[in-house]
Amino acid sequence: MDKNLPDKWVRKAISDVLNNLNVDGEIIKCFDTRVTGSYTPDKYILMTTQTNSVDKANKCEWRWESSILLDFFTKYDRSGNTGSRLELDNILDEAREQLNTLSLDVLSGLTIVTQTQNYPNDITSVTDNEIVNRKFLRLELLIN
Repeated sequence: MDKNLPDKWVRKAISDVLNNLNVDGEIIKCFDTRVTGSYTPDKYILMTTQTNSVDKANKCEWRWESSILLDFFTKYDRSGNTGSRLELDNILDEAREQLNTLSLDVLSGLTIVTQTQNYPNDITSVTDNEIVNRKFLRLELLIN
């Protein structure tokens, strides 16, 4: 296939709309694969596993079936905390809204035909010191 692999273009588009996401007056950072920098925030978004396969259903032009898993993370001190996931729900809702208008950079030579959002199971971990909540969004894209 003569088209660019969409991975870097998808990550760039997601980073452009999700990095520094303002949720209830708080800025949420988006990172590629892992959190970087000298300070680790208590709330962030990771762009994790990506997959691509060639869709040969269209005889005129093959397409990419591309997906990426977004990991939404919040961490709280356990002391005095009931473990509410409300803030994480709000982060995911704002991200979903922003992703609805996702488009790839014109330099990629690629365009998004359709987008599907899926939400795998949440994960909550409780230790002696903290409560960690994670939600996931699998973004599936059909790309020309």
